Amino acid sequence: MGKLILCRGKRTERPYLMPATGHRVYSIEELCYYIYNNIYFLVESLFSASLIDWIRTELELPERADKLELIIKQGGDYKTLLAVVLCSADYYSELEIKRLLSVVDEFQSMPNAKRRYKRANSFLKNKQYSRAATEYERLLISDDAAELSPRDYGDVLHNLAIAKIYTYGPERAADLFLNAYERNGRIESLRQYLYSLWLCNDKENFYEKLEEYKVGEEQKTDFINKMEQLSQEASTCKTMESINLLHQLKGTGRMAEFQDKCVQIIDGWIDEVRKM
Repeated sequence: MGKLILCRGKRTERPYLMPATGHRVYSIEELCYYIYNNIYFLVESLFSASLIDWIRTELELPERADKLELIIKQGGDYKTLLAVVLCSADYYSELEIKRLLSVVDEFQSMPNAKRRYKRANSFLKNKQYSRAATEYERLLISDDAAELSPRDYGDVLHNLAIAKIYTYGPERAADLFLNAYERNGRIESLRQYLYSLWLCNDKENFYEKLEEYKVGEEQKTDFINKMEQLSQEASTCKTMESINLLHQLKGTGRMAEFQDKCVQIIDGWIDEVRKM
């Protein structure tokens, strides 16, 4: 889960799979941590019969499960359900829980577009890039998009571009960053657009856009130096070494070694995902 969690309650061998992200939680403390750090894309359906049954049988907290069932039966609100779970362990203080419930109040009072944007940002923050991209795209074509100011619309495009970089590469992100900058006027969107051009080896367009958008000499130098530095770091990083080795193995016809190296790289990626 990305953080060392001290568990005082039972740690089950049968984890609960969170439907929104695929995260596995093994204890009441991990469930509290997940809720606290993913509040924007949780929905009331989180408190399903399967989750309550898992709390009762796997975590051996029957009284807590009964209380959740009673609240749902009596039509209790979402915040009450959250509070019951968060108070089931000593992982968060009373003040922290109250702050989180205030965030829930604020979130629920937001316009639909703002809520959808926050939810998509949570997926992005948690490296759920494909899911984040889908949420941003759905927002942009929805009726809720009319609620967005030009600046906010540009910010959605900017974050969509970030998600696209991680899923498809800079070619699919460059125009999104440019469209974002033309709406939000943020220098960060322009910077990422120029970086994308550089990564696409479109140096001619890169220098043309520096002139077109009247980037100052000092900032222009910073952009170029930064990209040259990152390019140098990328060329010497471990991942690039692996990619270069794959090219070499394939180019020399050593297909058995090539396939073994591919499996090794993929297994490494799988291990990283499992640790999330």
